[in-house]
Amino acid sequence: MTSRLLPALLVTASLLGGCGQRGSPPLASAAGDAQQRLAPGFDGATAWLNVDHPLTLAELKGKVVVVDFWTSCCINCIHTLPVLGEIERKYAGRPVVVVGIHSPKFDAETESERLREILGEYSIHHPIAVDGSMKLWNAWGARSWPTLMVLDGAGRIVWTGSGEPTRGAIETVVDGALARGLSEGLLSDKPIAGLRPERDTSGPLAFPGKVLARSDGSLVIADSGHNRIVVVGPEGAVRAVVGSGLAGFTDGSYAEASFRKPQGIAAIGDVLYVADTENHAIRAVDLRAEVVKTVAGTGEIGAGPIVGEGPAREIKLRSPWDIVAVGDKLYVALAGSHQVAAFSPKEGTLAPFAGDGQERRVDGVGMAASFAQPSGLATDGSTLFVADSETSSIRTVSIATRQVKTLVGRDLFVFGDVDGPASGVRFEHPLGVAWADGAVWAVDTYNSKLKRIDPVTGETHTVVGGRDHKALFEPEGIAAAGSDLLVADTKHHRIVRVKRSDGSAQPIALTGLTVPSAGVAVAAPAPTLATDRIVLGDVPLLPTGETVVHFGWRAPAGTGVNEEAPFHLDWTSSDGLALVPTPLRTTGASVHDGFDIKVTPIAGGEGGRLEGQLSLVICDVTTHRVCVPVRRAIELTFRTATSKTDARTVMIPLPEAKP
Repeated sequence: MTSRLLPALLVTASLLGGCGQRGSPPLASAAGDAQQRLAPGFDGATAWLNVDHPLTLAELKGKVVVVDFWTSCCINCIHTLPVLGEIERKYAGRPVVVVGIHSPKFDAETESERLREILGEYSIHHPIAVDGSMKLWNAWGARSWPTLMVLDGAGRIVWTGSGEPTRGAIETVVDGALARGLSEGLLSDKPIAGLRPERDTSGPLAFPGKVLARSDGSLVIADSGHNRIVVVGPEGAVRAVVGSGLAGFTDGSYAEASFRKPQGIAAIGDVLYVADTENHAIRAVDLRAEVVKTVAGTGEIGAGPIVGEGPAREIKLRSPWDIVAVGDKLYVALAGSHQVAAFSPKEGTLAPFAGDGQERRVDGVGMAASFAQPSGLATDGSTLFVADSETSSIRTVSIATRQVKTLVGRDLFVFGDVDGPASGVRFEHPLGVAWADGAVWAVDTYNSKLKRIDPVTGETHTVVGGRDHKALFEPEGIAAAGSDLLVADTKHHRIVRVKRSDGSAQPIALTGLTVPSAGVAVAAPAPTLATDRIVLGDVPLLPTGETVVHFGWRAPAGTGVNEEAPFHLDWTSSDGLALVPTPLRTTGASVHDGFDIKVTPIAGGEGGRLEGQLSLVICDVTTHRVCVPVRRAIELTFRTATSKTDARTVMIPLPEAKP
């Protein structure tokens, strides 16, 4: 890829991954054609979302436009969304616009109602053209999901790439298009009229992904849209909320910890293991100590499939979506690398168990088999049952031999809604499975149904649900609980209890659960911010007795302390002080304008030193869309004051709240 856009050049790029292809005209690639190739426009879109009118190329003239062809089922498309969010934040206020074109793979994806829910689930705020009939896909010449294109200020396609993009790749093209547009007088700062994000329809639960039933009758819910884990009693009373609700990657107490779209949950004793999907990590929740710890993954997305066993914390994962325990081992569905992995918490190691990383349906042993976005796991103790979502199949894996077989389903583009004998059974993007009463129970997600499958014959029948979305609306998770099944009714934002005997369904009323008050996203994982040190010297102290020292904030304009997030200041060592100040463990609201500590020097001493750890969250108080965790080592040195009027206020520098 070139770093400079020439007038007669169409830059093409092959990016990481891709969710499959559909036939379409080839993209123009000849330099002579590219100079004259204007974007085809948006005629043929069946609807528009996040904007109150259909957009036109004339309206976008003067803007550098990043066009994203995507579909909501595609894991590579989901991986692309955070990159587009970073682009939107970086170029905010400049003539750069992101426009999504949703060209569906599955029949259910043509429905605007469910696509509105998807926009809320993934916090997508840019305009979306609904390409229900694939007219835009064909007119623009897209080949696979995701495909991205960049238009210059004159509406010319100057770059195209398929697969997962990197932020740097898109920024290079956008920067070039902006420079060219400026030199040619093509750019316009006039905002796009009528932008309006779709209304959030969630409540105390938002897009719950998975659910776990424990032996004591309690339920554990992945409240995925609120980036937290919720533990409730048998009657729905909340026992614990794990996670602050901020989207982030921090370990610590329940209130401190943060997740990004957590999904699958498994339990070994009093420890819950959580597939923290968008952090590409496995987190451990100690129910006794009430702390969260990362046990697998680095927090960064892997570049490809995992290929060998290694220390779990050093292996970069790709979208772990579900997790199940068998004895003291955990099996993980890695949707993003199309594999099932085996994780040993005792040894701290992780290894591929089945799947070669290619997106397809191939039966075989271990790494000779292939999956396509495995997203649900269950077990009877000797066999893993896998919801292989992109092939619309239910697969089995022998734990003893690693033999992979297909129970029902056919392939990437063979799907539907058919019950009966195994050979004719059709699902549409199933995301969850459970084992109970000698049968496999699967949520047929895009058909909004719960189905029962005979594990020997594959005979399948519907238990409850339908495409009218009345009983269920795209359920993603399921668990067995006594004589019932618990279903994460994802787009109805609730958990439903279904009786296996007759299929009757009743929502579980949750009590004591509220929507998180902090709704902004943490832009970076805390571990990358933990090494900075603040040194504050020559703080004057009274020679005897107690001195009150005030700390204030020195922050860039537009940056402030998040009042809802935890604030911690813990002292780790001192020298020359009679007493160590009391640690502060509160929320940002009480330190919004600073805070005080009380320091008492040793009588007759000449000074002292104090070291500690500072932890808080800062936010962009102008847009209220970005928050960043700040963790700093802090070092203070003191001297004996020569005057009672010496200033006893110190200012702590804060970075700018930006991605």
